[in-house]
Amino acid sequence: MKNILYFTIGFLLIMTACSKSEIDTWDARPRVWFTNSNDTTLFSFYTQPEGTTESVVEVPISMARRVADEDRTVTVKDLGSSPFNPGSRYEIVSAVIPAGEVTGMLQVKVYKTENLEEANDTLNFEICGSEVFEVGLSDYLHHAIIISSSLAKPSWWDSTADRYVGYYSEKKLEIIYTVLGSDEIFSSASSWSSDDVQVAIYQLNQYCKKNNIKYHPDDEDVITFDFWSN
Repeated sequence: MKNILYFTIGFLLIMTACSKSEIDTWDARPRVWFTNSNDTTLFSFYTQPEGTTESVVEVPISMARRVADEDRTVTVKDLGSSPFNPGSRYEIVSAVIPAGEVTGMLQVKVYKTENLEEANDTLNFEICGSEVFEVGLSDYLHHAIIISSSLAKPSWWDSTADRYVGYYSEKKLEIIYTVLGSDEIFSSASSWSSDDVQVAIYQLNQYCKKNNIKYHPDDEDVITFDFWSN
């Protein structure tokens, strides 16, 4: 009888502890962080339609724990821009986790200012704790947006891209915009082996071949979009 009593008491204690732990977990403030660790977003007015003087750049934010029935604002601190290129104009539009969602966006409006004609500028942001949210891992609390008026290496052009379109150069990116109109086919591609991507690469190489596009007039070969090509 005593064994049964001890077992019953022990079971109740375990259940109580589990219930309290579950309550603590779900009642705690949710945590938020930038989706990608210490990442950088590149934005260039060069890639926008002619005449564009302002645009909204979006940076993804992730959240852990229970969703809510209403939109919740994430506190994002503006850490300023580069002191070496003053004159940039920008503003945080919003940073929200929408109702029923575990992801959201930091939206920053940037303006095409004269200083961007001379050099790029870097805008820095940090996610901070608030009454609504706690912060996530420290490596995911900072994000930088690099803005420019000239061509800039896009984030999709990584080591994997090098194997399909070759090493990055401003000339190659300029050709992509000339032939394809934008780099969306590459930035949104789910696979480098997809038919759409392969057709786009073929079009780029055909354009260079037909128009004798080279880096320098005295180069022997035209520019190619191929495995580790320059």
